[in-house]
Amino acid sequence: MPKVHSVKRIFAAIIAILCLTMPVSGASVINEINTVVATISDSITANNKKIVAVTDFTDLEGNVNVLGRFIAEEISLGLASSGKQLTVIDRNQIRKTLAEKNVSISGTIDPSFAKQIGQVSGAEVILTGSVYPLSGSVYLSAKIIDVNTARIFGGTSMILSKNQILDDLVQVSFKTSEIRGTTQETPTFSAQVKEAANFIFILKDIAMNGNSMILNFEIKNNFDQARYLTVKSIRAIDDSGREYFPSSFTIAGAKAYIGESGKIQSVIRGTVSDNFDVWLQTYQQVKAQIVIKNISLKSKTIGILEMVIAPVNIMDSHGTFMRLEDDPSTIQFSNLPIIRKDDTK
Repeated sequence: MPKVHSVKRIFAAIIAILCLTMPVSGASVINEINTVVATISDSITANNKKIVAVTDFTDLEGNVNVLGRFIAEEISLGLASSGKQLTVIDRNQIRKTLAEKNVSISGTIDPSFAKQIGQVSGAEVILTGSVYPLSGSVYLSAKIIDVNTARIFGGTSMILSKNQILDDLVQVSFKTSEIRGTTQETPTFSAQVKEAANFIFILKDIAMNGNSMILNFEIKNNFDQARYLTVKSIRAIDDSGREYFPSSFTIAGAKAYIGESGKIQSVIRGTVSDNFDVWLQTYQQVKAQIVIKNISLKSKTIGILEMVIAPVNIMDSHGTFMRLEDDPSTIQFSNLPIIRKDDTK
């Protein structure tokens, strides 16, 4: 037993020395992450939750890398020492337990999968998110999922200042061309397909009109029942960290009203409604378009970080219409090249 205490004292001394000798830039990263931790811990305790499972953070394509593991580890340590009496389950133990059941959590966590993770780990909430390098900074987004309801009830995002620590992690985790967002060749676009809640979103084409980007989609209700699709919000970010919201959005000819922070609403009889619900028949496929204006001339790529959608049923109960919205899902489209006329010469 004395030997164990001795080892612990040595380990504590090493940690203390590292903290004292950590570069200012390194301390700055930890401070920024601690700001994220404070927001997350407040949200968790406000919802009367105590047991947290933190998964590895991913890039925008859902891939786990060294940078994502570093962020997850720092947030885990921050939550464990937050003073909020939270129990943080070891990530390696979760991975090992799930592996024994032939279940992998490498990549993006679907909210509907949260219950299964909770069952094997004992967690009440799952903390997951994404982290991605931008020009001169790193974008971090985190969300909290209740394992019982599979609902996202909290989250936060932050632009982390670049420093030597993050630079090294980014270099290991991403290709140089992905980090810089530039190339000597003419940028090209490839169609992207995403699926959520049995809706399929196909980004078929993008075009520039001056400093406005036009994104043309096809959306399919890939379900054996007719239902409403609601798009709740849309948020984009370019390779320099500048944030954008759509200036216009249409689905099947129906035009949305764009509220603050990219909130998607509709106007009914001259009154703004909180919801933009579009009726889609069984397996119906319709056209959609997003326009984003005032894109910076310095931007090379842009990505839709958050398109929040939900399936909706509207039922008539005793003469009263009831709107029933299922759990929202988030769709992301990344690395969309900004191709201006000068780029093709």
